[in-house]
Amino acid sequence: MKSIILIAILSCLFFQTEALKNLMGTEIQKCVNCLCHARSGCWSRYNCARYSVSFDYWKAAKSPVLDPNDDPDSQASYKKCMGNENCIVNTIYQYTNSFNDTDCNCDGTFDCKDMFAIHLFGRNCKSPNFGRTYARRFNECAKSIGVNVMEIHEGDEECLVEVS
Repeated sequence: MKSIILIAILSCLFFQTEALKNLMGTEIQKCVNCLCHARSGCWSRYNCARYSVSFDYWKAAKSPVLDPNDDPDSQASYKKCMGNENCIVNTIYQYTNSFNDTDCNCDGTFDCKDMFAIHLFGRNCKSPNFGRTYARRFNECAKSIGVNVMEIHEGDEECLVEVS
């Protein structure tokens, strides 16, 4: 009986640590910082979440939760996640990676620019046109933390054609 209880406790601890990766202080967080600054015009990930991470976006990101007992289908769990910076970063990371590392600008690498294109345009991210404001804001951040800068328009007409 003690073995079963110990296994149950260890399983809970394992799933709790697996439920949400600590992405704070990582390259992913740096990217999300620039993505959020470009999207919202400020440096707060909370504002970014408020303006660009809807309940449906969170669900598409596989509903990251702070506690494994949180209901991944509830508005309460979504709101709880959006009140935690690490959960916001995980949501954006999981959403942008759910497109199988799509190279939106066809430059041969999946990087922060691709993540931003997916964040803004979802599946329609090929040859993205970010516009002056988003590109300027993104590049302000990118230059200060060592993330690749972007052009207003990334990719070209050939990028729009899917190769079979």
